[in-house]
Amino acid sequence: MGNIRQDILSLGVTDEEREAARQLAGRCMRETGTSEEAVQRLRNGDTSNADSNTKCFTQCFFQGAGFVDADGNVQEDHLVEKLSTQYDRSKAEEIVQRCKNNSGPSPCERSFILFECYVANRASLM
Repeated sequence: MGNIRQDILSLGVTDEEREAARQLAGRCMRETGTSEEAVQRLRNGDTSNADSNTKCFTQCFFQGAGFVDADGNVQEDHLVEKLSTQYDRSKAEEIVQRCKNNSGPSPCERSFILFECYVANRASLM
């Protein structure tokens, strides 16, 4: 499968969790009408020109993964736990604290703001 990039859309420790993430992404693509190209841009950290379908894909995926609730509110403990499987726990806690205030007009916007914050700050996790 080659080099798997560690990003918030593929966080998982086991192949089973990665497969569950792929299935969740597929379901969210169908539900929101998001293109595979748009999802690939997200995986690459490109948040420019994201349309409402792409933002709602982020909400669907993050809610399905337990990162946010149905209203797009960050589920801090779960997100820290997931990030700390890949990164130092103190750094995971720091980025969640930095990104948890994702206020926006809708759940889709709030989840997308969380993703943008993660993309902008993920270098600090290394």
